[in-house]
Amino acid sequence: MEIALDAEQVLLLVAVDQKRVHTDPRYTAPDFERDPGPPLVLKRATQRLAPLKRMRLVELVDEAEADRYGVRLYRLTTIGEQVLAEVRDLETAARAEAGA
Repeated sequence: MEIALDAEQVLLLVAVDQKRVHTDPRYTAPDFERDPGPPLVLKRATQRLAPLKRMRLVELVDEAEADRYGVRLYRLTTIGEQVLAEVRDLETAARAEAGA
């Protein structure tokens, strides 16, 4: 199975890996990405996550891991981990080639 991601999807996959993407059931569009630096900024991620969910690259953690408001993090699936590792390998190879 071939998986093609654009740059924004790769960045969102990295954010999931860094535990910066969560779902909050108190909202109608419940998925958010937290920007890494100050100030704290939450960006809507529901539409951007949809293709990653369809490709089964990300999933929600178990309900038992939710906080008191039902907020749960997204995590990479095994396929998502493999795809991210391949992207990082390609990035490393591209940097090495550019430096050579």
